[in-house]
Amino acid sequence: MAFKRFQNIFAESRFALPFLMVVTLATWVCCGLWEERLWMQAICLGMSTYLLIELNNANQLLRVYSKMVSGSFLLLLIAANPLFPSLRMGIITLCTAALYTMLFRCYQQRKSSGWVFYGFLCVGLASLVFPQVVFFIPFLWGAMAFNLYALNAKTFFASLLGFLTPYWFLAGYGIFTGDLHFFTDQAMEISHFVPLFNYSEVSEHQLVTFGFVALCALIGIIHYMRNSYSDKIQTRMLYEVFILMDVMSLLFLVLQPQHYEPLMGMLIVNTAPLLAHFITLTRTWLTNIAFYFLLLLSFSIAAYNLWMPSLIF
Repeated sequence: MAFKRFQNIFAESRFALPFLMVVTLATWVCCGLWEERLWMQAICLGMSTYLLIELNNANQLLRVYSKMVSGSFLLLLIAANPLFPSLRMGIITLCTAALYTMLFRCYQQRKSSGWVFYGFLCVGLASLVFPQVVFFIPFLWGAMAFNLYALNAKTFFASLLGFLTPYWFLAGYGIFTGDLHFFTDQAMEISHFVPLFNYSEVSEHQLVTFGFVALCALIGIIHYMRNSYSDKIQTRMLYEVFILMDVMSLLFLVLQPQHYEPLMGMLIVNTAPLLAHFITLTRTWLTNIAFYFLLLLSFSIAAYNLWMPSLIF
């Protein structure tokens, strides 16, 4: 039997996910779950956690029994607690998790127009609150072609139809009310760019939180690129999708930091499986120390984000 360090015992424990859920709930309470009535945000993030559990179970993202994909998601959320009140971030997170849950069912299934439609319906819904999500669509098509092997004429048009469906319903409502300004506002929002690397409105807390999530993403990406040979071909293809979208989210956020909230939601969802793979399937003394460090860093940043503003005032 292979020697298990604390990181492996924690990752494979049935109590790891409940423990992280309790910590996340306590963090929610400190962020004003009851006082500010953040119920919709909590529902979105709770459903995202459940979808990541289903994503892991359906695709066997980890070679051993572990709930660490959703556990890593919660670990990242705990540190990113200033984002809890953002309904926009919650919607983007939920739509991203739902997209992967549906799109990954299309692996080597060229007759999967239905799942493609529902997946891109999630992208269309996300675009209602974050129009710039359209810039990720070409990368999703590329992933369908080269990773999922599911792109053909039918699935391509199914993706377009799924993305446009929310806008058709809105168009009907706009025609009925005589107000179609929403569409012009969406087009202007997509075409609006501020100067690159404009961090004038980014707070210190946001930079610290982004730095932690980016560090976890970097660790997860480097680890997987070095150890992907141990996984099945299908698993490698799926993780390459996470890496692609993670890198694109990082670049977009670095270039246009005014979209901090929605891009952080996408970044956390894409980073969670990569971090989970690192925590669950590495067994060296160095990675065990790294796990302790990341766990301590997550809780420390969570405390910093929760209590530092009160100390200022």
